[in-house]
Amino acid sequence: MTAHGELATGEALRLSSILTSGLPALLGTGQAPTRYTVPVVFSRQVSVPEKTAIEGPETVRRLAGRGYPQVTLQVSDRRLLVGHTSLEELEEGLAHELTLLLADIGQAVSRERDERAAAAAVRQSAESDRAVDVQRAVDRIVFA
Repeated sequence: MTAHGELATGEALRLSSILTSGLPALLGTGQAPTRYTVPVVFSRQVSVPEKTAIEGPETVRRLAGRGYPQVTLQVSDRRLLVGHTSLEELEEGLAHELTLLLADIGQAVSRERDERAAAAAVRQSAESDRAVDVQRAVDRIVFA
């Protein structure tokens, strides 16, 4: 993990499976709710920047724009809690939309990480140059 809570390996964050034990007990019966929370297991631990993006307002707008205005997303440890949805809605396209969303978030987080690393390298180079200049100035001084 990096200082920003990001995974150092760069493994893409994916959704792997639905946690069946977390589904409503009444599914498949006449009393089944029409909308409920579906817990989906992530492929790995979610970084802080990823969690912020997944739960952020841009994601809400994106889902609403794609026809899912009622759906909510909350990260809970290694699970994505997809609220106000159903297995049918996931099967009919929401699962694919979530896959695309995570891919886009992963690319954005990676790009931001790379930009921070490049900026840090520039700062480190400038600091090294400054240190060399100071040492050269010190070396020119002779106490004779």
